Parts: sequence; structure tokens; C-alpha cells
Amino acid sequence: MREVVLVASHDADLFPGTITENISAGPYVDEALTAAAVDEVASALPNGVATAVTERGRSLSGGQRQRVALARALAVDAPVLVLHDPTTAVDTVTEARIAAGLAALRRGRTTIIVTTSPALLATTDRVVLLDDGRIVEQGSHAVLAARADYRAAVLA
Repeated sequence: MREVVLVASHDADLFPGTITENISAGPYVDEALTAAAVDEVASALPNGVATAVTERGRSLSGGQRQRVALARALAVDAPVLVLHDPTTAVDTVTEARIAAGLAALRRGRTTIIVTTSPALLATTDRVVLLDDGRIVEQGSHAVLAARADYRAAVLA
């Protein structure tokens, strides 16, 4: 089962080493760097992706750590990827870029995202709104956005 499903933790820790070493667990490192907007982070660092990261990634900001952790999950190219709020620590422009990159890179594979991010939800094939563990609405973000209960949960 571990070969099929990868669950990427919301608070994933980074390891001591370079940014590349933190991501190099899979075959799609370059694609993952771009999809998770780590290329933007690397461009501001003294040695780019060869910049050393301290234990747990404390030498990076929260948003930078989140992007590197997301890139690590994307690089593995698991058939099923589960993400929990992968963009909570980034600005809206970066979040939109990541949403587009994530959708493009994961096309044709199953990706489950637990989130209330409109940018991420807008790129999904299907949104499922839960209330007390029960499905109360499902459809596209655009269609569901017209419904009051969905707007209250996501767009508030």
C-alpha cells in the first residue's frame, strides 16, 4: 500500500542537507521544484537549491518549508497523493501558482487535497463538502460556489 498512497503531512519536517537533498526522494525533482514554487525560493537563496537547510528546516520561513515539503511529496510521483492544506503559509499569488503547478504535474493521477483554499479547489475535478463526516455537497468549485453552505465553509 505504501507504494501506491503517499500522505504528505501538513507539518512535514525537513532534514539537514540541501534543498535538493530534501526533495530528491523521487524521479521528478525538477518538475516538483517548479510545481511547488521552490524555484522561486531557491532564486532568493545564496546557493539556490544547493543551499543548506538546518534541522527541521528552521533556516527557512514557514512558507519556504511548506513549499520544499510539498515538492518532496510531488517528486515521488505516487499514484495516490493525499495533501493536507499544502499552501497555508504562502501568499495568494504563490498559492495560485502552486495550484496550477500541482494540477499540471498530478494530471492523470489521484490527488486528494483536504483544504478550504479556493485557489486549490478551483483546479480540482471534484470537490466534496463534508459536514460532521457526511457528504453534503459535491461538484466543481465553480458550481458549488453558488451555494450558501459551500460559500460559508470555503469563501468566508
